[in-house]
Amino acid sequence: MMRNWFAKANSEPQQSNAVIRVIGDRGSGKTGYMASLARWPNADPGSPVQVVTAIGESGEELINQAQNILEQGLELEATDLKGDATELLDYTLSITLKKQFSRRNPQTSGSNLVTLNISCKDYSGEFFSDLLQRSGDPLLEQYLEDCSQATGIIFLVDGNSRAKDSEYANGLDKFLTCLDRTDINATTRRIALVLNKCEQSELWVNRHKPGFLAQARFPQTCRKLKTWEQIGGGKVDYFTASAFGMLGSKYPEPNVQVLKRGRDGVTAVIKNPKLWRPFGLVAPIYWLCTGDRHQELDKG
Repeated sequence: MMRNWFAKANSEPQQSNAVIRVIGDRGSGKTGYMASLARWPNADPGSPVQVVTAIGESGEELINQAQNILEQGLELEATDLKGDATELLDYTLSITLKKQFSRRNPQTSGSNLVTLNISCKDYSGEFFSDLLQRSGDPLLEQYLEDCSQATGIIFLVDGNSRAKDSEYANGLDKFLTCLDRTDINATTRRIALVLNKCEQSELWVNRHKPGFLAQARFPQTCRKLKTWEQIGGGKVDYFTASAFGMLGSKYPEPNVQVLKRGRDGVTAVIKNPKLWRPFGLVAPIYWLCTGDRHQELDKG
């Protein structure tokens, strides 16, 4: 009897939860990142990800955006800055992995499923830029109070926007300072710096060296994060991702049609929706939930 109970308990999925906020400049691809994650198109049979489930109306809204906009080769509308932080859609996703693996513990823990449950809000790009210009604004105070509820932050940047490094560093510095003064519980949280749009060739070739790539392209931003980590603010790690992915394997090319390229980075839509397969989307979420890197997820 005891043996049967143990076997049943051991087969149940292990749960890891996180409350996440996604911040970043306008055009960094925040909503596209979340919609692609919810849709999880053309799943690779060899991926550690078994299924991504969108929960509730807000989760279904993400899938609708993926199906009705992204899969039609169209561009998502920019997220508006709402009048109240409570009006933001709170996307809830459940990500089930086939097995657990980490660099600290390279042995798989049996065949147990691992489920990552995340509640995630996607802030408008103005929220980040307004930190530099609208000190003391009541709306920003509301947003910062909401951010203080998060256990993890995804700081998403367009990897092609290296010219804005100093702006990102200044905005991040102010954000972290305000967050510290807003968070009465002095929460120790994790921040994942995610370089997005890494289907672009100059990023793709170094996609498996996210720390090197982040430091090479955004040195001032990385220094701010390192300082924050050293003074005990929390933990920082680096990731690369693409919401749209590549076409081909031996002779890969970006699965995007570039609409605009400039100082702010790259604006693009999916070139071939039928072959749409994102990469790198789950790796930062796994780390934010568990504090571990997942070797297979890091491969994209």
